[in-house]
Amino acid sequence: MTNWSSVEADWVRIGSGLFRRAMESLSDDQLKNPSLLDGWSRGHVISHVSANAQAIGRLLHWAKTGEVTHMYPSVEERDEEISQGAQLAGDDLRAWWLRTDDHLLKEFATLPSGAWKAQVLTAQGREVPASETLWMRSRESCIHAVDLAASVDWEDLPESFLRRLINEAVSRHSSSGENPSVTIVLDDGESLLLEGVGDPVETSGNLSDIAAWLTGRVTEHAQGDSASRPQLGKWL
Repeated sequence: MTNWSSVEADWVRIGSGLFRRAMESLSDDQLKNPSLLDGWSRGHVISHVSANAQAIGRLLHWAKTGEVTHMYPSVEERDEEISQGAQLAGDDLRAWWLRTDDHLLKEFATLPSGAWKAQVLTAQGREVPASETLWMRSRESCIHAVDLAASVDWEDLPESFLRRLINEAVSRHSSSGENPSVTIVLDDGESLLLEGVGDPVETSGNLSDIAAWLTGRVTEHAQGDSASRPQLGKWL
């Protein structure tokens, strides 16, 4: 099995399709309306995911050639690129996403087998193998497809993707040392401990509901005991 025929690659392709479906369901005027992310319009979300495709493409270039090419020149330039992209006319903004997403999918599909093991740096400065970029891209496309507040909900995301997202978010929240301790019981009986301050409180819910909460979001129809859940800090 190659990396491009892995489950992570499936998530990339699914996320691409979901994001496109949500984006293309929106009119030009609706692109200017708020997304589910505070302070960002839907146009900001599309701009961000387009810029992310280019940034991950730089990491694949690094992995393939050995030439150090960071995701973004700086945080400030990243933010400015997103802001400017959000001001594009609807057709131009959609075309940017289509062009960058299509190019990245082709880069994934043609990356030499040895390059997947090359070490690259994420925007947060973590050293990871290039194979990690599949997870990075699927995470952006899948979650932000929901953030567009259009035709995609958390329930549309693959179960296997949600499980990995939950485990990653629990690990990240636990490592911060600033969150309350929480025992999370999924509806299939699996239990996870978010390590933190104080005695653990317990919360339960289905995969989509718990994933949304751990990533600072809410589902349209919250499940379990969502009212009693503590507020958590940033997960990423």
